[in-house]
Amino acid sequence: MRGRHVDTSHGQIRVWLTADRPGVLVLPGIRWSGRPLAEEIVLGAPERPVAVADLPGTGGSAPAAAAGPGPAADALAEVAGALGVHTVVGLDMSCDLAAAVAGRAEGCRELVQVDRGHLAAARELPPPDLAPRPDGTHLAALWQLVRDAHLFPPGAPRSAVPGRAELPGPSALDRTVVAFAEHPEHFAALWQTWCRASEDPYAGTRPVTHAVNAGGHGPTPVRRWLDRLSRAHGRVAAAVPPVPERRMLPLAGAPPVGTAPDGRGTRIRREFVETSVGQVHVRVAGDPDAPPLVALHSAPGSAGLLEPLMRGLAADFHVLAPDYPGNGESDKPWRDEPGIERFADVIAEVAEARAAGPVHLWGTHTGALIALELCLRRPDLVRRAVLEAPPLLPPDFTADILEHYLPPLRADRFGSHLARAWGMRRDMFLFWPWYRDRTAADRPLRVPRARELHDWTVGLLQSGPTYHLSYAAAFRYPTRERLPKLAVPALICAGPDDMLADNLPALRAAAPDGVTFAEMPATCWYPDQDPAAVAETVRRYRDFLGAPS
Repeated sequence: MRGRHVDTSHGQIRVWLTADRPGVLVLPGIRWSGRPLAEEIVLGAPERPVAVADLPGTGGSAPAAAAGPGPAADALAEVAGALGVHTVVGLDMSCDLAAAVAGRAEGCRELVQVDRGHLAAARELPPPDLAPRPDGTHLAALWQLVRDAHLFPPGAPRSAVPGRAELPGPSALDRTVVAFAEHPEHFAALWQTWCRASEDPYAGTRPVTHAVNAGGHGPTPVRRWLDRLSRAHGRVAAAVPPVPERRMLPLAGAPPVGTAPDGRGTRIRREFVETSVGQVHVRVAGDPDAPPLVALHSAPGSAGLLEPLMRGLAADFHVLAPDYPGNGESDKPWRDEPGIERFADVIAEVAEARAAGPVHLWGTHTGALIALELCLRRPDLVRRAVLEAPPLLPPDFTADILEHYLPPLRADRFGSHLARAWGMRRDMFLFWPWYRDRTAADRPLRVPRARELHDWTVGLLQSGPTYHLSYAAAFRYPTRERLPKLAVPALICAGPDDMLADNLPALRAAAPDGVTFAEMPATCWYPDQDPAAVAETVRRYRDFLGAPS
């Protein structure tokens, strides 16, 4: 199984493919996001090739496509066309959306709707309020919403649905909740899109080939509804019925159709890069013909926190920001404790796959050490490097951190790990290290606003039970022994609010001649930084990276 991002007129839609020629596009509803449902299909029916979409506004799919039934169905129909799909399947809340997609997709000749009763009942309910809250309880509410959808009819959480499919395990529930949580502000729009999709004029142009459990609430076991699909691949498409003239269905408060996926001026795309350890998820910004720059994030989350930096550098560079294996939305291949050198080797694979020649590097914290090691292992691949606050801690402090800083973060059936993740991320702004909740460990930072803290927590949750591997590799890395070998032009720096800024004197003492040191006005990926200080910091990065080597 592999992930793929499909470009559409409303932004990118992420799909999970169980084979190269899937033939079938599955639209999950309220119970599943794309990846865990695709994994469930592989386990239950490995012989049935399918593509499972992350719905607009969830996971890695464009929020702009969640603005109404028309944009959502347009985008998904473009996906169906790009994949050569002949069958569209809608599960529970997506039943009518699947009909609107099938009515648009030229090669589609089969429509399957599963557990439609859930959608009919949900139309009588208001969309759940999942706006981020300062205490993080919105994540627990989302967990309960998804889990209860597998157990109960909507609005009646007392008696389980008879004959339902087995409840997914905590890991599958977790991945669905995290995918839904990535854009919580768009969830209400998606809920309305589900409930209003029957109003779309294209929804009635394709007859339902199969209605599975139309009168009940489900969930129907995967194997049962998959067995209702035809096995046709490559047949000549049937004639497509004429469709009525398109009419728009705007939602109150929704962005107008055609609004760019990223409203802040610089488009950031996503893609997967194949490497020797699996797929690496990469954010991309800037002109592909500009000098390439690989931006490497801090542990334990994803490169999502670097999007402000990417926008600042995209005017001058083609910026690639990968999630490390085991972090964010990259594959989780490690079954041991990898060292920084293994992360550096994977980043080298990404750079060679996406850039025609040597690249600039920008790395912060863990990312600074990965950049340093890549400079040492592959100096032919690196032009210049910015190393922001690479860790260099006393041995006793390192031992204490390795013992206390990285507690397990594994999903359980009640979602209690969500509160742990929120609390860890919150206290990381209050204390250094976060587990020493004493006045002597106070940091001069404010707790981020609920929406910002939500983003930081989602990045941690995307990394899941392997979040700690890149962290531990960084704390074990022999910075003092490796730094003197650096021969690539490099800038070592830190902002005043960075808890590792105190390392600069020790780093200066260990670094070879020729390395540039600077105190920066801001840590540009932190919340609540002064905009002018951030702009000046990014300008200094541009000046250093753009200087002749």
